[in-house]
Amino acid sequence: MADKQKITIVGAGYVGWSLSVLLAQKNKVTIFDIDEARIDLINKNISPIVDSEIDIFLRDTQLDLQAVTDKKLAYQNAEFIIIATPTDYDPATGVFDTDSVEAIIADIWKINDRALIIIKSTVPVGFTQRICKQYDTDRIVFSPEFLREGQALKDNLYPSRIIIGSKSERAQQFASLLKQCAKKVNIKTLFMESM
Repeated sequence: MADKQKITIVGAGYVGWSLSVLLAQKNKVTIFDIDEARIDLINKNISPIVDSEIDIFLRDTQLDLQAVTDKKLAYQNAEFIIIATPTDYDPATGVFDTDSVEAIIADIWKINDRALIIIKSTVPVGFTQRICKQYDTDRIVFSPEFLREGQALKDNLYPSRIIIGSKSERAQQFASLLKQCAKKVNIKTLFMESM
């Protein structure tokens, strides 16, 4: 994969923004968010989150990155679309509210019929299997993140491990993108069955 990949990341919080900065070193990245103030900051090369490593990257590293609030523009030509939006967990009922993730998948499905969709949002066990069955597809995968607030880019540059909930060739390509942009070498990478 020598050519730059077109990657869209949905959500400009800690997970999405740090992944955008990581992947924009070697790929063409579009970050989509509904918060116009965040998008404006990003397009002015200002981080919307507190992370000293990101501030250094914005100052010293050439990134191929644009931020948009137009979902059609964000999704239409992407080869990989990463969903990094928050989900709500209700401890009283023990239930996750995955409505935002499901709405994003529905939008992507209408606009782009070929991208690999990677869920980085927190979802309950069984969610990915259910959503793949709903769309009769294997191009939706889950990949958990292991990030700390304020250290998100550092944790992406030096990951303890990469886990992908698929053994497909496209899932392996996505893992390669993460490894190519990391500074750590010999990253333990696990390809699991979807849950």
